[in-house]
Amino acid sequence: MDSTFLLVLVVIAAIAFDLMNGFHDGCNAVSTVIYTKALKPHVAIFISAAFNFVGPFLGVQVAKTIGGVINFSDAGSNQMARLVIAAMIGALFWDVLTWLWGLPVSSSHALVGGLLGAGIMALGFDGVKWTKLSEVMAALIFSPVIGMVAGFILMLISRRILAAMRLEIERADSFYRKLQIFSSSFVSFTHGSNDATKVMGIIALFLAAHYNYSEITVPVWVIVACAAAMALGTYLSVASMRLVRTLGEGLTTLHPVHGFSAETGAAAVIFFASRLGLPVSTTHVVTSSVTGTGLASGLRSVGWRTFRDIILAWLITLPFCAGVAAVAYYVLSIFKG
Repeated sequence: MDSTFLLVLVVIAAIAFDLMNGFHDGCNAVSTVIYTKALKPHVAIFISAAFNFVGPFLGVQVAKTIGGVINFSDAGSNQMARLVIAAMIGALFWDVLTWLWGLPVSSSHALVGGLLGAGIMALGFDGVKWTKLSEVMAALIFSPVIGMVAGFILMLISRRILAAMRLEIERADSFYRKLQIFSSSFVSFTHGSNDATKVMGIIALFLAAHYNYSEITVPVWVIVACAAAMALGTYLSVASMRLVRTLGEGLTTLHPVHGFSAETGAAAVIFFASRLGLPVSTTHVVTSSVTGTGLASGLRSVGWRTFRDIILAWLITLPFCAGVAAVAYYVLSIFKG
């Protein structure tokens, strides 16, 4: 099969996933700022899209980490193209399903699951670098816990400050609404810096196998294309408020101070993860941080039924996407060229 055609197919699949990622996860960064009425939906989404575009230019460390999960030296161009496309199909299918259900799940888990299923199907168990995969999974598992702690601590600090000033939470709404504009923008920036770069890693993985590179490299055109796709997908997410309702209403009662604390805590976790080259789930970290702000007011302040549904969806994500990707690779392998 023509190499240019293969590259086009891989890029189309990657861009499609990036668009869906932005569409699916774009509301995460602005869910609290919209729900607390700090910004109108269209304004919040536009700002989020702009910062999602800028974020990927922070660095490509995460892309290299994701690309390093598969042993690309053992695969040819055709095989790697099918592997990458199958991984994207598995992740995309899950993103569409959970968007329809209104569940904030991890596109990162979906992508890693897709890579794992397609990678094993294509190259066998030796085709997966298990040490690198364990690092990725550790980051994905522990980051929500850190996000919950961050949201909890920042909310406690905010409550202490308000108590010292003898202000009720409701009376501080106006001040924290202004702060939320900055905190939600920070989340959007970090979302772009982490999530868009994962897809860069997928394209770079194919390029490394195709051109026999010794290591993962990310060309500028890949960065620009993925950043633009993420921004466009985020902007299009204004058409649906499904996840805004889940994060804004289902987990805890939100005031602007909760939104600011959750956004700041989540953004800090994602920012440092991106600098360390660790892929984390913006969805998981934001959701956990929102839950942490609710816990600061007591166990009864958290909507545990909604939290349970989200956790179940998280647990299903990776094996489901791995299975779909494995089947997709098998189907694609029938059409060898």
